[in-house]
Amino acid sequence: MVEIVYVMTPGVSVNQDGGLLVLEQDHKVLRELPMATVGTLVVGRTTQLSTQVMYSLVQQGSLIQFVDHAYRLVGTLGDEKTSLSKLLWQTRYFQDESFALMGAQYIVQKKIQAQISILEQYSKTKALPNYDFVRKTLYGLLKRVGKVRTIDGLRGMEGLASKTYFSVWGACLSEPWKFTGRKRHPSPDPVNALLSYGYSFLEREVRACLLTAGLDVRIGLLHSTNNRKDSLVYDLMDLVRQEVMDRFILKVLNRHMVNDTDFEITERGCFISKAAQKNWVSLYESYMTTTVKRFGGMSPRQWIQQCVKDCMSYLDQISDVNADMEVKTVS
Repeated sequence: MVEIVYVMTPGVSVNQDGGLLVLEQDHKVLRELPMATVGTLVVGRTTQLSTQVMYSLVQQGSLIQFVDHAYRLVGTLGDEKTSLSKLLWQTRYFQDESFALMGAQYIVQKKIQAQISILEQYSKTKALPNYDFVRKTLYGLLKRVGKVRTIDGLRGMEGLASKTYFSVWGACLSEPWKFTGRKRHPSPDPVNALLSYGYSFLEREVRACLLTAGLDVRIGLLHSTNNRKDSLVYDLMDLVRQEVMDRFILKVLNRHMVNDTDFEITERGCFISKAAQKNWVSLYESYMTTTVKRFGGMSPRQWIQQCVKDCMSYLDQISDVNADMEVKTVS
């Protein structure tokens, strides 16, 4: 089984002994595991990482992700397999307005469907305010997705759907949690803080899938392609954001797997505490590696990988159609 290994404790060194990855601290072995089972190694600033380990992991196609103290991604080493053919394919088609629109419609449709699914489930046991109006609005937006003719129009529709969805999301929560809407930069409360924190983990999952597939994460469809963010990562996150992360966070909060003392509120906003971060990683990894019925018996991590593959297959299909149309036009 391929796994993600987190090494964030100060003073821990990561070494290699033959085919084993060895975690040590103060000359004591903390853990040993086969190198071949490591799909991604996540390390913090104070981790001591040997050149031998870096070489071996990169050689076998694994990723090494460097994160800050809050597990936010700083950079990635390894598995930069963007092929020339895929780069040319992305450059040719993702910049084509009609192709990008169809790809973006696919993403937004999946996202709104997931938002509707979550609210429909919770409406059976919770009193969601103005639910009939919210449901009608989301279904109306879903029907209009295929009729939008510009990417900007689709972005506006996606933004309205998310605002509508989050307007009642707080009613899905149990006491003592309060949520009046999605806010970030900074997060003003524990629920928003946990959403932002969870999405940062989801970002790394999706990024790993795209890098492994040999795609250039900078060239996207729905999100603007610019020099400031990796647009394709954020595009594909929207395919799985609600089903994977929103459902998990609702579960964590409603089952009191975290509590209000796990958060720190300062002038800079609300943040999950350092002590609680370790608990989160444990909860998160257990969730991501456990099979889920609604995912067809796959784990959330496997389901994310499948969703990325399905999306890429769809894009391949419409690029083939576009290519055939271009040939007919020329002839």
